[in-house]
Amino acid sequence: MGKTDRSRLRRSVIEIVALTCHASNGAESARQWLRAPHALLEDASPLDQMDTIVGMEEVTTMLAHVEHGRPV
Repeated sequence: MGKTDRSRLRRSVIEIVALTCHASNGAESARQWLRAPHALLEDASPLDQMDTIVGMEEVTTMLAHVEHGRPV
């Protein structure tokens, strides 16, 4: 993985963490949500999925559902 790819991944992780804090109304709730296993992720945690672009997209989609009150 090149320097640009690592920078993009790092920036995406930061954006997802910020979105999680907003969607869950606080850092502690966000931390718990990011670490909890989820059935849509085959019982992996959102944090576990964030090591790839595809995984980050899955987590971002889940967060959009949470933020807009749609079922996850």
